[in-house]
This record gives sequence, structure tokens and C-alpha cells, in this order.
Amino acid sequence: MHLEYNIDLHDIFVDYVQVFDSINRNKVIDSLNEYNIPSKLIKLIALTLSGTSTTVKINNELTGKFDVQTGVKQGDPLSTTTLFSIAMDCILKKMELRGNISTRLRQCTTYADDILITARTTQAMIDIRKIEK
Repeated sequence: MHLEYNIDLHDIFVDYVQVFDSINRNKVIDSLNEYNIPSKLIKLIALTLSGTSTTVKINNELTGKFDVQTGVKQGDPLSTTTLFSIAMDCILKKMELRGNISTRLRQCTTYADDILITARTTQAMIDIRKIEK
């Protein structure tokens, strides 16, 4: 309960598992387009995300190469910080979760891949699912 304004609060803590490995690369590119990033930069970024393959070391032996279709490259300063943050910001804008909980039904607080969604009513929290679809 929010004592200052005498309102009920409902919280959801979102903890993505392996978020940087599972983000849809096409959605990242779509987000860049929504921010009107110059097309040349978007094409260059898309090139760094496409055609990615890797191997895994198990018991000192490497597996065969396999393609990686999702995620952003960890260790690449642009990918994990900037690209993921831009994609998350696009999602949050569509959900209209910004603002002060005393004046809005919903609010979102984020830090890297940790998210806290707060709502003043149960219905406002349920409605968030409808927005993201």
C-alpha cells in the first residue's frame, strides 16, 4: 500500500533468464527503425548480428560450429548496452508505463535487464498483458 496517497499497489518483478541470448534480432532492428536511426547504421548493425556461428567447449573438446539466430553479442559494448536498451525502451513506450504512480495506473522501473512493473489496480496489471501482444 502506498501510504502517502492511500492507494493499493501491485508489483511484478521481471527477471529475464539469459535475456541477452534470447532477444529477437529482428525486433532489435525494428526498434532501431522506430528511433529513426540512419539506415546505413542499421544495415551495419544488422551485418554484425547476422551470420553468427559459434562452438562450445565441453571437457576440453570443441563441438562443431552451429549458427546463432537470436541474442546480441556479449562483450560487444554496442550490443548488450545500447541495442538491448533501445529494444526495451520501444517495448516500454508501447506499454505506456512511464510516469508517477500517484498520477498513473501503471509505472515501470528498469535497470539493465531487471524490470519492476507497479500498478494501482489488479485490472491495470492484467491490462499490461493485452498491451504487449
